[in-house]
Amino acid sequence: MFLKKNKSTGLTQEIRVKRCYGCGAILQDQDPNEVGYVPPEKFACDEETLCERCYKLRHYSTFKKSPDFNLDYVTILSKAKEEEALIVYVLNAFCLTGSILEGIGKYLPKNVLVLINKRDVLPKSYSDEFLKELVTERLFKDGIRPRSIILTSASSKNYNISEVMKEIEKLRNGKSVYFIGAYQVGKSSLINCLLMDYTNSTDKMITTSPYPGTTLDVISIPLDEESYIYDTPGIYNSKSIISYIEPEKVKYIIPRNEIRPESFLSKPGQSFLIGNLARLDFDKGSKTLFTFFKSNDLILDRVKTNKADNYIASVANDPDREYCSQKIKSVDDLEKHQIKAEKDKIRILIVGLGFISFEGLDQEITVYAPKGVEVLVEKGGQLI
Repeated sequence: MFLKKNKSTGLTQEIRVKRCYGCGAILQDQDPNEVGYVPPEKFACDEETLCERCYKLRHYSTFKKSPDFNLDYVTILSKAKEEEALIVYVLNAFCLTGSILEGIGKYLPKNVLVLINKRDVLPKSYSDEFLKELVTERLFKDGIRPRSIILTSASSKNYNISEVMKEIEKLRNGKSVYFIGAYQVGKSSLINCLLMDYTNSTDKMITTSPYPGTTLDVISIPLDEESYIYDTPGIYNSKSIISYIEPEKVKYIIPRNEIRPESFLSKPGQSFLIGNLARLDFDKGSKTLFTFFKSNDLILDRVKTNKADNYIASVANDPDREYCSQKIKSVDDLEKHQIKAEKDKIRILIVGLGFISFEGLDQEITVYAPKGVEVLVEKGGQLI
């Protein structure tokens, strides 16, 4: 129903219309597919409430199967280019490589703002300038020259959020704004944070519906009578461990607060394991200090290399390691990557999971990761 009767007062009953305080839609509890829907129990209460669409927009954290970059995305970006819209390209500070969408540059308009989200999960000592330089260099290779790059975080309203809003308003020139990004970069959460003080001053409503000419559900948020913010679905990156493991495990992999790097002085014949998700064997070289950057929810173990195979098989069902994947039963389910470290500052990246940094001195190292998950090596900040 759309109307709600207040309690009787004497011989009369007051009938009033309930509206969503987010988008202004008339609330109803009959059809989940129609505008203004709320569950019956919410509709029955007297408190102000959000319709389900606005609620999901503000608390968008449920897993959705993310699509590949396909013709639907090309259609959306072609429309954005035609409109001379602003593209807000969201990246993940913790996993830049996994969040940079290879080959997307040729489809983007010239007006691009890059947001490096989740900056607060990296240690405060981590260089902001290094992050910006790394992003600039890698986007440049894809033909993307952003108008601006801002470090921010959806988990903290004070982390440059007001600067982001000002920059969006400045760069959009009255045009619409399209948010794009890989799956789990925190794009929708960032929009939620930006819209905490949002007031819909138009007669249009926040909607979730397929973008015209596509099968993709896009959230449309009216900015004014002529323009919108479009929140597009996260794009699937098959090279990231986030796209490999079970959806319910993702929350353990993605850092939720500032990570605590773990350092170990190691000698050859030792292995480091993150449950059954990844393993590093130190095969040859002089004593080395390895520093691991990963989610604090993941337990890092050091064992002798000759015991590492049995360890992987034993932890799959360990209740203390809820992040372990049931897809991995033994080392045979992992792919081997052999690395010869050159003499320089080295980082080994397991895309989506984290990275290991150390001083390269011609060490020989073997990394195991789920099949298809990319393992990369950086030397002095450059991928090799």
